[in-house]
Amino acid sequence: MQPHWFDSAMAGANRLLHVFIALALLIASLFLIWQFVADVVHTVASGAVSKGFLSALGNLFILWVLSSLISAEVRYMRTGQLGVTVFIEAALITLLRQLIIIPVESAGHLETWAWTYALVIAAVVAVSVTYYLVHRVRPSTDTE
Repeated sequence: MQPHWFDSAMAGANRLLHVFIALALLIASLFLIWQFVADVVHTVASGAVSKGFLSALGNLFILWVLSSLISAEVRYMRTGQLGVTVFIEAALITLLRQLIIIPVESAGHLETWAWTYALVIAAVVAVSVTYYLVHRVRPSTDTE
């Protein structure tokens, strides 16, 4: 049996770590906003609008993931509960970002990215089915 002081110390350390995680997510979000603005300025200056737009859109998808994780962290610090759908949503958003970025990064060479693109689409389908099944099984207990 653990002493009460140990439980209190571990609970305090856990809260401190979650504050650190929340602050790190916030700082990463601020840097990502800065990167987004820099990408937009660079795109306008260079004239490569389509590639620059897709790159900036990819940054917004990462920002969406960070926003979702910050919301989950705030919810965890208030309630002590962390829903599994947060991680499923983050995976889905990341995969959708890949669908946008793969053609841009491959510089239009179809043979180099077609297989990867097909695998990412399969992963999107798998993660979407997982998301549906989790919400179907636990519709009222996991309100995110």
